[in-house]
Amino acid sequence: MKNIIENIRLVVSMIIIGAILLYIGTIVFMPESTIKVFRFQPYIVVTESMEPFINVNDMVIVTTFKIDEAEVGDIITFKADIDYNGTEEVVTHYINEIDQSGEETIIRTNRHFEEGETVTPDTWLIPASDVIGTYAFRIPYIGLILGFIKSIYGIVIITINIAIFGTFKFISKKSKKAEEQQELLQDDQTNTIE
Repeated sequence: MKNIIENIRLVVSMIIIGAILLYIGTIVFMPESTIKVFRFQPYIVVTESMEPFINVNDMVIVTTFKIDEAEVGDIITFKADIDYNGTEEVVTHYINEIDQSGEETIIRTNRHFEEGETVTPDTWLIPASDVIGTYAFRIPYIGLILGFIKSIYGIVIITINIAIFGTFKFISKKSKKAEEQQELLQDDQTNTIE
């Protein structure tokens, strides 16, 4: 019975590790396909345009976007050339208007606004095909942690911690092995004396 439980744990662990590696591989090598394959994708917020609802360094999780279910006021994440310099950036804003009069649905968005404020739509027009996903939820401040991990200081600290942990593990194994050998020698001496 114990052997069966250990095998089940091993299989479950391998499935989880495989899924994580597949997810990381998809994000690195096929970022456009991540949301199609896994039905969600995380993004770190880098501007204040949605504060205080979504803050800088929050991680937003977006899920698959369906244009026929979209409504004004929904929060979407999309690609747009916001500076009109030929470079698309990922943006998360509210839907302000949905225009389905042409061949492709065009969406206008707006940043966060407080009750009673005049809503000013963003200047860019987003084809529905440039929408990455619909906002599901946010995880506050995780961008700070990820930023630290990616920084030179974070890399150095993580490397030092891994080296210290590895050293302690190595020393622990060596001392345990030495203790086992000492016990074997004592057992041999006891058996020889008898």
